[in-house]
Amino acid sequence: GSRMTILQVCAYAAPYEGNFIKSLKALGKVYEEKGDKMVYAFPESARNISWCKELEKHTDVYYLPLAKARIKIKTYTMLKEIYHKYKDLRIVHSHFELYDAPVALTAPKNVKVFWHLHDALEGYTGLKNRLEHKVQYGFCHKNAILLSVSKKHMEYVLRKGFPKKNAIYVPNGLDTDRIKLVSTIVEQREYDFLIFGWEFERKGVDLCIEAIKKNSNENFKVAIVGSENTENIIAEKYGNVPGVEVVKPVSDINELYANSKCFLHISRAEGLSYALLEAVYAGLPVICSNISENKFAEKFPTVEMVESENITDIAEKMKCVISKNTYSKDMIEKSRKIIDEEYSIACWVKNMVKQYGE
Repeated sequence: GSRMTILQVCAYAAPYEGNFIKSLKALGKVYEEKGDKMVYAFPESARNISWCKELEKHTDVYYLPLAKARIKIKTYTMLKEIYHKYKDLRIVHSHFELYDAPVALTAPKNVKVFWHLHDALEGYTGLKNRLEHKVQYGFCHKNAILLSVSKKHMEYVLRKGFPKKNAIYVPNGLDTDRIKLVSTIVEQREYDFLIFGWEFERKGVDLCIEAIKKNSNENFKVAIVGSENTENIIAEKYGNVPGVEVVKPVSDINELYANSKCFLHISRAEGLSYALLEAVYAGLPVICSNISENKFAEKFPTVEMVESENITDIAEKMKCVISKNTYSKDMIEKSRKIIDEEYSIACWVKNMVKQYGE
């Protein structure tokens, strides 16, 4: 048999494996090479998804109730059955809140329990959620260790009564294999700037448009990734702004990076932004707002920080980046190296191994 078994309990049933499953598979590989075993439990709704079927070929996969999972007896009995099956179970790691309480309340004494907070919790501040959070983080934690991808959301959980000594910040790892380095021929790129615009205010799309208008004699072209809703807001607020184009989301993000000269990351609030890390890894210069969540980006030589919500500053930096036209290979390499060492999946795996301990 194996030296130990690790159980990943994931409230995840997205159609694509995404960064999340990729990261777990990379972690599993490390343990398999040591002779350990990593098994999974997902919601019933994940059963027929292709990445899940793929996992079943390599290891044991179980399926838990999804609706009312926190209060269904079946969730608890199934978890107990899984625990019972693996005599050498040492670690249970629950992701995305849904199964956190059941996992902690049923875990045997000698098993380490981890709760992994991936989402922005304050988003759900309806009363029902606030009460659920109070119950979960104030009372159900037993000896769980909380891992959070964001310092800000970790603070929220601590305010709800989770013991501070058991909470640890662990940033997510970026799937660097997915990102292609953009070509060095800047002139052939259609857009001067690229900005993600799903949330108009939060992402600072209004600031981008004001800055484009300030620089009207430069004839800048900007691609705003958004929806028809984004187009409507722009038309309503600004009428027709020359050079501004709303583009549909693409399945391969590399197409957009390859076609832009600079990435605008001038958001008013953020988690740990994947988009920022991806754009840097693709080799694009980035103009980035200096909000506290983006502070870490100061260390990248290819990132220019701007004062948050300062349109004059943003407009100036836009002119500056485009007239520079190129960032040296050396600067780009330095930026990418920081991501490999601190924000990649490989780095996340090392971090997790450290948390699990021996």
